[in-house]
Amino acid sequence: MNTTVDVLIIGGGGSGMSAAISAATSGATVIVLEKCPKVGGSTAMSVGSFTAANTSYQYRAGVNDSIELFVADMKVANGHYEDRENKELRRILAENAGPTVEWLSSIGVQFLGPTPEPPYEKPRMHNVLPNSSAYASALLRECRKRGVDVRTSTRVEGLLRNAAGEIIGARANGTDFFARRGVILATGDYSASPEMKAEFVGEAAAKVPPVNPNNTGDGFKLGTDVGGVMIQMDRLYEGLRFAPSNRPDPIKILPSHPLLSKAMRLIVERLPKKLLAYVIRGALTSWVGPNNTMYQAGAILVGHSGERIANEDSDKLMARAAAADELNTAFMVFDDRVARKFSAWPNPVSTFPGVAYAYVDDYKRYRPDVYHKAETIEDLATSMGVAPSVLRSTIQEWNSDVANRKDSLFGRQHLGDGINEAPFYALGPMNAYVTLADGGLAVDTQLRVTKDDGEAIPGLWAAGSTGQGGLQLLNHGLHIGWAMVSGRLAGRNVAHAPNRTDLEAVDGVRVN
Repeated sequence: MNTTVDVLIIGGGGSGMSAAISAATSGATVIVLEKCPKVGGSTAMSVGSFTAANTSYQYRAGVNDSIELFVADMKVANGHYEDRENKELRRILAENAGPTVEWLSSIGVQFLGPTPEPPYEKPRMHNVLPNSSAYASALLRECRKRGVDVRTSTRVEGLLRNAAGEIIGARANGTDFFARRGVILATGDYSASPEMKAEFVGEAAAKVPPVNPNNTGDGFKLGTDVGGVMIQMDRLYEGLRFAPSNRPDPIKILPSHPLLSKAMRLIVERLPKKLLAYVIRGALTSWVGPNNTMYQAGAILVGHSGERIANEDSDKLMARAAAADELNTAFMVFDDRVARKFSAWPNPVSTFPGVAYAYVDDYKRYRPDVYHKAETIEDLATSMGVAPSVLRSTIQEWNSDVANRKDSLFGRQHLGDGINEAPFYALGPMNAYVTLADGGLAVDTQLRVTKDDGEAIPGLWAAGSTGQGGLQLLNHGLHIGWAMVSGRLAGRNVAHAPNRTDLEAVDGVRVN
């Protein structure tokens, strides 16, 4: 059984659906193959911020931005990773992010913003309304409007090549899908592949579970099987997040509809900032872990046993230590001195930059399930569900280390002032997750997948995390930006590629 179209897209997340719409509006027939029962991918699971310059949102807010300022701030964010940056792709992202925000707005996506992200020069964060599912809803709606054939629960087994070595399609669910003009890989990252995490980062990282369990690196495997190369595979975003709340999230449960989103934008743009921040804090305390500055002030991280488990100077080490335990559980413990410091500006516990800030009391109000307070260490331990004698011993040992200005267990450098002043606090449980993986297939400026020698593989493109190609993306909101920008460009480029006349897969050349 065979099916033939102009453009075949593997993956139905933000980048895949953006590519599909772009190809369809360029005159191509398009099929999207998505292995999951529904589309959306990591895009629909994200916070949803889209960082871009020169948008109408900026203009209305009186922000005079530029591409050069945008690039300059990306350089600042990269720090010592700047030497690894793919500067050509960064320029493509910077120049196309603003137009892509406008394009998304044209198909019904609404944003709050722009909001600042200190220390960067201009406010550029555009926060999707009402939540990140709005991307998936709007893109799917537009796909259907443009005649894109979206097939879910359809996992690709391998790519197809012809006698000339050109990629001409893929096999999925027993069907050969042929593409006259090309195939786009848009399957997300590899954060849910223990094998790839172990190979490129290490066994400790392999044990940290992903936020998106479907990001198993399918596109990476498909691409490398036909000669593509993976680059920057050593960098994962590993960190701690609060365990999911049993209470409904007022932001996440809102339905996504263009009229509702537009009404919300008009309302929130007119809300007093204090009231807006109050509304958003409930969501903020559900999604985001505490700032590392709390550890620098003296907090410690303990596991379910009540013992310290890692050097708190490092997100990576804390996440790996929590994940190494089968319960994947950790708590932040601190005293009243730290609690007072993180009860008012400029010291939030967690943030949506420029939008909302959550302090210690906000966790008492919005997340009582992760908020613990007691007059004694023993009572605090009971509230947390850990052994009182163990937590008492842990804190005594920590206070002794602070007095000696040396962490005897893990070599932590920022010690703070100890845990001495009652009442005592804990936030948790928290769980370790890999939120993103920054590796990707090498691509050229046309988003064509390339080999070791830089030569493009005929008929194969990649977008989003699958085609990240050495981009650093260290500012907030750039991963969403790259997903949509690269998807749109790849879709247009493939749609304009010449038709392939030989669509017959050669025996022994099919990649399974």
